[in-house]
Amino acid sequence: MLHMHRFSSFMKKTAGWLAAVMIALFICNLACFSFYDPCQELPRQRGATTGFLLPDSHGVYGLEGYCIAHIDDKGYVNRNMPRSKDYIVVAGASHTEGLFIKQDRRYTDLLNDMTFDDGQNHVINIGRSGNYFSVCLQHLDGIVGEFPDAKAYVIETDSLAYDTKALYDSMTECGYDPGETADSLMAGLDKRQKLLIRAKEYLPLLRLIRKQYYTYLGAKEEAEGPGSDILDPLFWKSEYEGDFEKALDDLMKFIRTRTDKQVVILYHPAVKLEEDGTMTILTNNAEPYYEKVCRKNGIDFVDMTQPFLDAYEKEKVVPYGFCNTTLGDGHVNRAAHMMMAAELKKVIRW
Repeated sequence: MLHMHRFSSFMKKTAGWLAAVMIALFICNLACFSFYDPCQELPRQRGATTGFLLPDSHGVYGLEGYCIAHIDDKGYVNRNMPRSKDYIVVAGASHTEGLFIKQDRRYTDLLNDMTFDDGQNHVINIGRSGNYFSVCLQHLDGIVGEFPDAKAYVIETDSLAYDTKALYDSMTECGYDPGETADSLMAGLDKRQKLLIRAKEYLPLLRLIRKQYYTYLGAKEEAEGPGSDILDPLFWKSEYEGDFEKALDDLMKFIRTRTDKQVVILYHPAVKLEEDGTMTILTNNAEPYYEKVCRKNGIDFVDMTQPFLDAYEKEKVVPYGFCNTTLGDGHVNRAAHMMMAAELKKVIRW
């Protein structure tokens, strides 16, 4: 009888612990709906981006700043505004997608509203997380194919640290399949895939845990690795004394074979706040090469270096970081989006 009593007591305690854990998980999962509930992706192979987002869906991003994102009926992060026939296309990664910025405060929306007041969208944002500079270039055929009537194509990047090999790799096109629309991808999902989407819809906590886990692995790998040569002056000195400029010129010529429309490269460098209160730009000093080669090939190069430095010098405005993150790190904030929109307005030819 004593053993039975102990076993019964153990089972009651275990059940209590499990109930407490389940209740805690339920509360945390519920909280995620207002804190971190990202939009889901529909991957594709041959298009303007690496994937669409679920059309007519919403997402919540509160890890930096706070944003409730809206996805239009085409699978992109645009407001509910009719598309104008007079438009430009802006491609880029998470800075362009504006994961942590209210939609009307992203530089694409600001540029649209600075230039037009007709209630139409003239600046189509196709930003996707992970679609860095080289990825955008590899999808250039898809961008031009999906948006052939665009007045201009803008490609955003936060880095110019692409060596000679990476520049040539950027010319490997993924191609364009006009049949790969968001609607067609949705229609092609099987029952298991639809069930997985529904599960992700109701379990944002699991996605947050997964994100944090892979962030931890990435940070650990970076700490244990040999270190990056991204800003190593000796590495870049050898690049610049080698075939770097020719590779960059070949890349810009390659872009010109894809379109004769206006092409703009929007570059916003990373920054560092020093102990003495100054702000420095983290750079591999490739800016002069890009400016020279872009001009040679009729491509506009918008460099945010000086606007960022001027804003800090005059008003102590830092372009990266939010009130709930580390100042100077992470994604571009509202001030930077405003500066980027203002600089783009100077060069876009409508």
